[in-house]
Amino acid sequence: MTKFATLAFVLIALVLTPATASAQPMATSSFAGAEDPLSENGAWAPLTSLSPNGGRFQKNNGAFPDQLAPNHAGARTTAVLPADHYSEIVVGNLGTTSSNVGPTVRVQTAGAAIDSHYLWWASLANGLNNLYRIDANGTSYRADPLMATSPVTPGDRLRLIARGPVIYGIKNGVRDFIYNTGPDATKLAAGTSGMLAATAETTLQDATIASWSAGAAPSSSGTHDSSIFVGAEDPLDEGDRWYPLPGYSGFKKTGGLAMGKQFGHNATAAWSIAPPATQYSEVTLGTVASGGGGPLVRVDRNASVQTGWMLFLWADNPAGGSGIYKLNADGSFTLVRSFIPLIVSGDKWRLAANGNTLEVFRNGVSQFTFTTDGSYPSGDVGMEALSAAFTFVAWEGGALAVPAAPPDTQPPTAPGALTAVATSGSQIDLMWMAATDDVGVTGYLVERCQGAGCSSFAQVAAVNGTSFNDTGLAANTSYSYRVRATDAAGNLGPYSNVASATTLPF
Repeated sequence: MTKFATLAFVLIALVLTPATASAQPMATSSFAGAEDPLSENGAWAPLTSLSPNGGRFQKNNGAFPDQLAPNHAGARTTAVLPADHYSEIVVGNLGTTSSNVGPTVRVQTAGAAIDSHYLWWASLANGLNNLYRIDANGTSYRADPLMATSPVTPGDRLRLIARGPVIYGIKNGVRDFIYNTGPDATKLAAGTSGMLAATAETTLQDATIASWSAGAAPSSSGTHDSSIFVGAEDPLDEGDRWYPLPGYSGFKKTGGLAMGKQFGHNATAAWSIAPPATQYSEVTLGTVASGGGGPLVRVDRNASVQTGWMLFLWADNPAGGSGIYKLNADGSFTLVRSFIPLIVSGDKWRLAANGNTLEVFRNGVSQFTFTTDGSYPSGDVGMEALSAAFTFVAWEGGALAVPAAPPDTQPPTAPGALTAVATSGSQIDLMWMAATDDVGVTGYLVERCQGAGCSSFAQVAAVNGTSFNDTGLAANTSYSYRVRATDAAGNLGPYSNVASATTLPF
């Protein structure tokens, strides 16, 4: 029997807003002490569907079943968790390949599907290792295997994460699997977190969980991302960066190359960034002897079906199917704009989306544009490959830089019909017609000189309107004026006509 260090039990229930990503668990337990059934002052509620004879979790410096299989020990936390959350266990003792433990997420707490959940069912090598969806109703259950997972050993830390339509597992800090529930007829969109254990052997502690924790699912944000695919990962993870589109297995990487996991189509997108609708995705080609692939834009991370626009480069027949494709909800592709590309290893191919306009670039040079039907106005960026033979050595994507407006070098026109009228011995009133500008007039500069035929003008005022009252002048004296317009860029327009007036003698 495996012994566990006695640790103080801690239960934390924090209410977080859905947008909050916390590194701290919201609920934890080290299962210190002894208790049957497991309750910990109401911190746990049992799952009854999976135990026809009333089996429950017990604890004795670790959590394990109090009955043998076919009864399962199942429990969920009573702490409030967001819809996107994780459940993490540290594997205690697994005595045989007939013993299993696992974290659960999105456990249903009420209704016709009570006790239903997603389960990472873990055992030793040659044991049963799978991601399951458990469909339950309070008295019975059905276990639907979703995908195989790797075996575990005592001491392994297993974190099962539910985020949007995606369920994935992290073993000892490394992604072990990822699954998009989108195509499934039955999907669990929310719930709470818990754990399960069962053993068919004579020793109940052959299926022991050493500790457990739960909290909000991790999230990240930004405006740009990139990768050169260093290292080896299957599935492609890169610090929780990628997720497969519904119906696809996604990518893996090795030897500085990213490649599809399956012979057929593979598609993945980045959820480590949330690019705006004006966006781009760019791949740098690796091996391109056969197969095909390219960048994706406008992928809806919450959709239950495939979405987005794809630039597809077909190495086997460049002229026979290369172009821009629309990803359809039924899993098919519609070619909306064909072209014949030159497909060379090391080339960079970019698909940019700006409004309903898609633009294709090769090595930074625009190839063509295409106007879409308006589908998929926003979403994530990613990449697609047909077979593992078509690979990428780099990828980048995110917000598409909007070209800066050209500098304003156009000056305003000259103000028109400047007139000057003396209204007293010390004031002359000026009026003129407005100037025009390609961007906009911001003001007028008024210049004056003394004498009807004078030429040494000096600025006396800057005004916003098309009139100015010049005061404080000498009586019975002639003054001449001219006006020019300016814009926000500081461009000065030509002068108006010169207007003169003589102040009154008194």
